Amino acid sequence: MSTASNRARCVKCEKEKATLKCSGCSEDFCYSHITDHRQELNQQLDEIEVNRDLFRQTFTEQKTNPKNHSLIKQINKWEEDSIEKIQKTAEHCRQLVIQHLTEHTNQIEINLAKLTDELKQTRQDNDFDEIDLRRLKQKLTELAEELEKPSNISIQQNSTSLVNKMCVVASSRKCINYI
Repeated sequence: MSTASNRARCVKCEKEKATLKCSGCSEDFCYSHITDHRQELNQQLDEIEVNRDLFRQTFTEQKTNPKNHSLIKQINKWEEDSIEKIQKTAEHCRQLVIQHLTEHTNQIEINLAKLTDELKQTRQDNDFDEIDLRRLKQKLTELAEELEKPSNISIQQNSTSLVNKMCVVASSRKCINYI
């Protein structure tokens, strides 16, 4: 015949024994396993101290060199991305201008050849006056102007932002816009 026991069960070995209740986790441990439980708690405390030491190291590094902070790295990344976008756009625009300038200079070359032929013919015929000279000089001036500032090519800047704007928000202050 078994008698009812007033003893609690150890949470580790599950035997009914004299136990101690841990005030932290409220579990019952026999005398053999309460020591194991304390060792587990000591290991957890050791882990917390190691993590604190790692945090202190990170904190000290950040304090001595704030330029390595993740927020600064985010700004640096934004800057690099923005510069890359600008460089790609500039290179694309350069290629377009070069393509159109090539076509443009070919046309100027044709017009210069016509002017050269006309000058040769004028000299050969020896039939010219001041009006002819003004007209020839005007044609040469127009070719020079067209070479320097092509009438069919221009550079325009759009007010739409190519680069995403960035601002810094600190505490409850509003966005401090820089770009």
